[in-house]
Amino acid sequence: METVYFTVLMFSVAFYLCTNSFAKRKYSEEIAVLDKKEYPLKDFLAFGMWLYDQAKTPKSGSYHVLLYQRIAMVYGTRNAGFYLKVHWAEKILYFFLGLAVSSLIGAASGAGASFLAVLPLSGAALFFLADKIPDDRSKKRKLQFMIDFPVFISKLALLMNAGMHLRQALVKIYTDADKNRPLYEELGMVLADLEAGISESQAWQEFSERCKIREITTFASIIVQNSRIGGNQMVNELKRMSHEAWEMRKHAAKQMGETASAKLVFPMMLMLAAVLTIALSPAILQISANH
Repeated sequence: METVYFTVLMFSVAFYLCTNSFAKRKYSEEIAVLDKKEYPLKDFLAFGMWLYDQAKTPKSGSYHVLLYQRIAMVYGTRNAGFYLKVHWAEKILYFFLGLAVSSLIGAASGAGASFLAVLPLSGAALFFLADKIPDDRSKKRKLQFMIDFPVFISKLALLMNAGMHLRQALVKIYTDADKNRPLYEELGMVLADLEAGISESQAWQEFSERCKIREITTFASIIVQNSRIGGNQMVNELKRMSHEAWEMRKHAAKQMGETASAKLVFPMMLMLAAVLTIALSPAILQISANH
């Protein structure tokens, strides 16, 4: 049976790499857009993107809608279609990874014929576990919004209180900001939309939909109502929001601390196991020698 598992391993790996190399010519430009840090395996997504287009994956159904909503929370509705295809490509890649890894385990362990059923199940498990990726990205993105928004709103209130016009203040903040942070990426898109002639209400509505934070949604509503409520009242609203936003940041910092603590649990357990092994090994060896 080792030969069978080894054959499945070699065939699945060779098939995926060959088809991915073929499809990469067609999807090279789309793959180049992807961030290497966010998509470290992006060079292996071409086959999945090609298969997604060829299979004409249904654009309806509860599962599709659920995936679309998750993707839209991270990348916005404007780019959701493209990143949904990328996500399906990730899912297909993970299926083949599950198939290859389980085949390797079967070959290395000398498993019997009954283990063959595990191969597609492993692929299917990773296929659906890949759906956790946009959830993790969404949570990380949300925390970054919660950390950056209080600083942003405080700067905006300060600049407008000094007499600067709203658009000038936004441009000033964006120019001085770290463009790699999600909040300022979205702000840049708003400014680009306004320059392109998109209405202010539409630009800020899309901004709030992409951010999916209650405080940011409130802020976008205040901006849209700016011409009606007047400059002085708007500054007061921004100051009030600033205090609320800093409370939100404290909550976000607490969440990040809890997440960091949770990540340390597993390494600490490994260290404890290593210490126990070192401490108990002499006693175990002594007992074994006496017997």
